[in-house]
Amino acid sequence: MNPKNLEKHEGETIPQENHSTAVSHKDVPGMFDGPLGPLLIRLALPMMMGMLFNIAYTIVDTYFISSIDPSDPSIIGGSGLIFPVVFLFVAMANGLMIGVSSLVARAIGERDNGVLSRVADSGVALALVLGVLSVLLGYIFSDGIVSAMGAQGDYARHALDYFQWILPGLGAMLTMQVLIGVIQGEGQVKYMMRAMILGNLVNIFLDPFFILERVAFLPGLNMGVRGAALATVLGQSLAAVYLIWVFAAKKTRVPVAWSPKHVRLHLIEKILSVGFPQTLAQIMMSVTFLVLNRIMIGIDPRTVTAASLCGRMDQIVLIPIFALSSALMTVVGQNMGRGLMERARKSWRIGALIAIASVTVTATMMVLLAPLVYSIFTSDATVLRYSVLQTYILEYSFLFAAVAITARAVFQANGRPWPALVITGLRMLGFVLPFVYIFTSLFHWGIYGVWGGIIAGNLIVAVLAVTWTEGYWKKLLSGQAVYQRTGGESSCAVEENIGASQESVVMAQE
Repeated sequence: MNPKNLEKHEGETIPQENHSTAVSHKDVPGMFDGPLGPLLIRLALPMMMGMLFNIAYTIVDTYFISSIDPSDPSIIGGSGLIFPVVFLFVAMANGLMIGVSSLVARAIGERDNGVLSRVADSGVALALVLGVLSVLLGYIFSDGIVSAMGAQGDYARHALDYFQWILPGLGAMLTMQVLIGVIQGEGQVKYMMRAMILGNLVNIFLDPFFILERVAFLPGLNMGVRGAALATVLGQSLAAVYLIWVFAAKKTRVPVAWSPKHVRLHLIEKILSVGFPQTLAQIMMSVTFLVLNRIMIGIDPRTVTAASLCGRMDQIVLIPIFALSSALMTVVGQNMGRGLMERARKSWRIGALIAIASVTVTATMMVLLAPLVYSIFTSDATVLRYSVLQTYILEYSFLFAAVAITARAVFQANGRPWPALVITGLRMLGFVLPFVYIFTSLFHWGIYGVWGGIIAGNLIVAVLAVTWTEGYWKKLLSGQAVYQRTGGESSCAVEENIGASQESVVMAQE
């Protein structure tokens, strides 16, 4: 056997030919040449379609929960109050997804089959361990968690019901996000779209039957917010089953052997090195929302209900940003892995501009339709007024968030997540919370102080994110910064890509 076809993995020598038979690779059309705008849109649209079904589920879910008793704000408020806590668990899933996606995208660019043949199994093993621990800890501390949020009476009862019933789905969600991370890193986004559509359609269908006592002439389970949580668990579990089938049927280029023999600790470490900072960033966001909820409860508990409604509807504005961010992860990661640094930088600039244009359109739509939209979900005049005012004041601040989110994707794609963590940390803990404290406690602006603090934090961090990201690209292209490889296990791929990278730097300097 040719020595060049050998790789080392933690003290063992593995023939590269085995990897080539396990990993069939075909580049996504237009990934490494051609116009970037259409490529980003083509990759983002399927993800956006899947996320739009998530919006549809959110709207349907909110509608049926509010239909239990439209005059009782504690039902919507209680279930919404628990979202920052659920967000802590969701943060782990998103961290795993981004860690796996970044590793897969860069390995495809580098043609490192050693990583590609083992990354999925390593990610799944990590997800299973974290899933079991998360669910157990969630049940053990559920009462204390709800109490720590400041919820009382009916708000606490509904929050606890929703939390305890949605916990079993978290394990399935973690595994599903690992598989989605593999597919996203490949650029095979159609399977992501189908999984998301399937899970949300099942959720939408089950919602009324699980939540209400009667649906037309058919009996329902009358489970209230518990039914909403159970429908979510079943829908997401079915989506996870579909993704498992996708890999079992070998529809993807990166395989899952479903065997502990394919688990590699060094790959788990690499997934965590990118994913943990992302998880930590989302935990920071969750803690910030938790503190903001406590502040708003002190101002008026109905502001929490309004914030919960707005948070669900704001997904219409945020979904295109998240879809473009995911597309950027794939395009930037694969092009950097292939050594096309200037193309990777151009993709971030184009992606940011598309995100800004998208927010302008969707935010305008939400501002125009706010009174009509929120009147569907609440009959409480005060909650309706807060919801409409929050939309009028905050919606265009998502323009700043779009810039920060796309900038964050650049660092994650390159396997350098700490700048992304700093961007989020500065936004939430460094600026938003201090400004909110100043505006509400010192200036006594009430709920307007909360909204003003959020706008100030978003604006400052957007400026910092652009400055940092552009500075990083300049250093990378001039050779002052180094591209973060997937591990160098495949020496042939590394040597091949170094030449391409150096060539792109020379061209950029010329």
